[in-house]
Amino acid sequence: MSLSRFPLALVLCGLLLLGGCSLAPPIAPHPALDQAERTETLTRRLTFVPNDAEADSRTLIAVLRLAPDELRVVLTTPYGQRLTTLVRDASGSRFEQGDAPRKDVLPFPPGWLATRLEWALWPRASLETAFADSAWTLDENRQRRLIAYHGERIARIAPPPAQRDMNSDSEILLEDFQGGYRLRITPLDASTENEASQ
Repeated sequence: MSLSRFPLALVLCGLLLLGGCSLAPPIAPHPALDQAERTETLTRRLTFVPNDAEADSRTLIAVLRLAPDELRVVLTTPYGQRLTTLVRDASGSRFEQGDAPRKDVLPFPPGWLATRLEWALWPRASLETAFADSAWTLDENRQRRLIAYHGERIARIAPPPAQRDMNSDSEILLEDFQGGYRLRITPLDASTENEASQ
C-alpha cells in the first residue's frame, strides 16, 4: 500500500469500527408493565453461564416484584449480600446502589437484564404488542420462544411461559446469542427439594 493511500485506509477502518458498533441491536421495546402475568413477589436463582469456557459462571439470588408501575429486582449473592437493585419503570431501567462497591455490580447494563427477564416472564401477546412496528419479532411454539432483530436471532427461551407453571420448580433456560450468555432461572428451593428427594 502506498503512503498516499494510508490515511484513506485509516479513515475507512475507523468508519468500519464505528459502523460495527451501530450494528449491535438496540434495547428491545419494553412490554407494558401492567401486562405481566402476575404481580406477586418471585424469588429465583439466576445463574449466568458465559459461552466462553474460560469465564466463570455467576449465581445470584433475585427477588422480583412485578407491579403495574414497575419491575423491581433485588439481586444478592447466595450468601445474602445485596449487590444492587434493578428498577424498570416509566423512567427506564437502572441499577440502584447495593451493599457492594460499584465495581462488583453486574458486568452488563440494566436494560439488558430487564429485557431478558421480560422475555422470559411476560406473556406472548404483551411482547408482540411491544414489538409491533419495530424490527423485533417473537416466534413461539410449545418448546421455545425465539426473539429476533431484523431476522437475526437474539435469544431463545425454553420453555415459553405458556408451557410452564410459575409456581412449579421447573427451570427456565434463556440462551442469549447476542450477549454470549446462558441464563438459568430456577426457583430458589428447587435444588434443595431435588437433593432431598434423591
